[in-house]
Parts: sequence; C-alpha cells; structure tokens
Amino acid sequence: MHPLEVSQCDFRVRLALCKISALSIACGAASSSDAGSTHNSVPSIEVPSETGTMPVEPGGSIGSDETATTPGDDDGDDDNGDGNGDGDGDGDGDGDDSAAFSFVVFGDLNGGGCDKNERFNRLVPLILAADPDFVVHTGDIIEGYGEESCFAAQPVGTLCNNGNESGNMAQQMAPLLHTGHDPKLRAFFYPVIGNHDGNWGSDWYPDPCGGGICDLLGLDSAGIEETYVNHGELLNAPGFAAHSLSHGDICGLERDSSGHPEDFYYAFPFRSSYFLMLSFQEDDTGMLDCNGSAPGYDDCADYCSAAELRLDAQRNADCDSVFQYDWLTAELMEASTTYEHIFVFAHAPLLGSGENHLPNSDAPRYRALFDEYGVSAYFNGHNHAYERTVPVRGGVEDPQGTHYVTVGTGGALTDTISGDWFTAYSYEDWTTYGDYERMTTYLEVRVDGDRVAANVVTLEGSTVDSFQIDGL
Repeated sequence: MHPLEVSQCDFRVRLALCKISALSIACGAASSSDAGSTHNSVPSIEVPSETGTMPVEPGGSIGSDETATTPGDDDGDDDNGDGNGDGDGDGDGDGDDSAAFSFVVFGDLNGGGCDKNERFNRLVPLILAADPDFVVHTGDIIEGYGEESCFAAQPVGTLCNNGNESGNMAQQMAPLLHTGHDPKLRAFFYPVIGNHDGNWGSDWYPDPCGGGICDLLGLDSAGIEETYVNHGELLNAPGFAAHSLSHGDICGLERDSSGHPEDFYYAFPFRSSYFLMLSFQEDDTGMLDCNGSAPGYDDCADYCSAAELRLDAQRNADCDSVFQYDWLTAELMEASTTYEHIFVFAHAPLLGSGENHLPNSDAPRYRALFDEYGVSAYFNGHNHAYERTVPVRGGVEDPQGTHYVTVGTGGALTDTISGDWFTAYSYEDWTTYGDYERMTTYLEVRVDGDRVAANVVTLEGSTVDSFQIDGL
C-alpha cells in the first residue's frame, strides 16, 4: 500500500470506508482508477530514487526474551541462500525491503472543546488520502481531565455528542484503526501514550467514561501484546543485567495492577527502517530517575545512564525506571547495525522551544544515545505546536545529526514557540497563534533508500514546510 502503487487499498476495505460519510474524500482518493485522482489535494513528496539492497528485516523487538514474528510465506526456494529465493532474506518472498514507503505523524487532540474534535474529524480523510503505509500518533488522544472526549464512549453531559464534534475517539479514529495494512505490519495505527492518556486519578485515567487505551484500540491484553507491546517480560540482551520489563496488565483499569502507561513501549521494523515507540510523557520524570542514591556520580541521570553500570544489579535496584532506557539502548545497538534509518517517537520533547513544555533535565543523555547510534529523527507531541530543529549532534548543528520534530498539531489549542539556535522552522513561520485552521496539520514522511523527505500539510491541503534527511 505504499505510494508507488496504483491501487492503494483493497476494494472491500474501500467499500466499507465509503459507507462512512466523513470518509468520502479518502474513498475517492484510495485508488486513482476509481474516479480520477483526488490525490492531488495532498501534495506528493519528491525525493531522488536511490535504493539499494537492504539488510534482513527481523520480526520484532530486539532486546527482549520474546521475538515477534512478522507474517511470511517462505516458499523454499534458495536463490540467495535464505530459503525463499526473493533476494531480501526476510522470508516473505517479495524482495521489497528497500522499496519506498511513507508514514504520517500527528498528535495532541486535547484542549479546545468540541471544535478540536471537529477539526480532527476533517483531518482524518486528508491523512487517508495521503495513502501512507501506516500512521503514528504522538500522544494525548483524549482530553484526560475534561468531558470533551473519551477513548471509546460518548461523553455524557457535554455538547460534544454527535456528528463531527463527537467526543468518542474510537468512533472518530475508526478509519485509522480499521484500515487494512501491509502484511509485514501488525497495524495501520501506531500510538505512543501522552500524559492525558495515562495520568491516573482525577478522571484522567481511566477516562471520564470509565474506559482505557485498550477500549480505543479494540484489543484485550493478549491482543495488545501481539500487536504492539512486544518487549517481553525480561530484558535479555548481551551486556545488560537481566531485569523485568513487565509491570502489569496494560488493559487493567486498577492502578495497583495495571502496566499502563509504563509498559506501553514497543518497536517494529518496516523495510529499510526501524521504529521505536517510547513511554515518555512528562516534563519532570523519565527513565533515569532513582531513589536518591547515585554513589560516585553527579546525579541520578548520570548514574542510571552510565554504560559501565549496565551489569550492576544495585544500579538496577536504585534506578527503578531504567528498564525502558536499557531496552532502548539495546534496541538501538542492534538496529544501528541493520537498518538504514532509525525513527524514535514519544510524547515529551527532547529538544525544542515550546514554551508550555520544555525538555526535562535528562534530555541530553537521550540525545547522546541518539548521536551514538545514528537516529535519523525523533518525533514528539506535548507542545501543541509544530517545530523542527536543524540536525543536531553533540549539542551543535551537524548535517549528520538527529532531527527533532514536534508534531502536536492534530486540532487542539496552540502553544507558543519561542525559537532558539536549533529551530529550523515552526508553525509561527506560516501562521499566527490561535489560527487553528492553518495550525491543524499532519506530517507526511517518505523514505526512499537513504533519503527521507517530509511535508507538513494543513487542513486546507497546502504544504507549509518541507525538509529532507540524508542518510547518516
């Protein structure tokens, strides 16, 4: 279903989608052979077509005791010694590991009353019309502290109760949740968890309707682990002390027994790239907190991130959130030797000048990790704004560095971007604070060999920012 194909979706999928009136735009654009191409309403991305032979694409999270297996159809031929005769070594017989593909990034649907629901409702068919292979949400799917939206039920006692302003996010997102996907992917919709999606108490979580993230995704605990959370229960990677990666049932709605949001992190490969989805929601907490003891180190972040302590059991006990950081490190170590590009997603920013949410004090350690393993881009939400940095490596602009992109523009109220030395572009370069129509955008990313190109597209269908990432 990548952009190079003529027919983008299965006829049965398109027929079902066309029954939903809000999707008339998407259905018309789903195949250029149906009714003349309406795909031109969303500008295409042009990049040089430079592809090469890519490495074997394994099926799941690398640094855990569970390896997910992607669907395949090994045919037993042996043209390249891997048993399937396709030349790409992934066992599916299609030879497309280096083929171009695209994905869409968007996020932050909280704040702004019923109007933000209506804007998001109009954004969905535009996203589908872009024909991505999959979409990523950067967090804050629901209001979290108000009654304008719930995960999978209509809020009671609000005006957001029908039509385009519906606060039932499972209903609003149905086209994204139920779109068919490439057989090498386990879903079309990939979320990270925002603070409004996982902060317990005060009607933040569970939501005001009594629901949780599994209600939105329509999956039980086993389905969540099969589709998304594939890190397993125990870190089992060379050079790291084994410790638990599981802290409860993600679908659980009782705080004492739930693993949400701590355990909602995962990874998946697709063609030439590797994708890491982190559970990182807050300004002041992260993966490098400790119980106050950091013997021989300046602070908890230095202590918990020290490479020389990865096998130290005491460090694991003192750093009670380091399990995800170790998993991330192990994943990056392996992925950097195998994939052309690594993309990381989370809710909280690691570099940016959004005035409402600044990067926390641990951010330099994460950025150093990305420098070490050549992460192409880090995408986040949290700030209701769009901001793109220059490529940054070692704390300075560097063409070989990581791009940090805030994409919190799914329809909610806007935050101010103050700008800094690293800011390459922000929404304030094309519109003004409070202009929600032109502020509501999605980011389309296309990967073609060692080149990555991206467009930011508004509700009006106009491209307001474009940039390219060269191979690292």
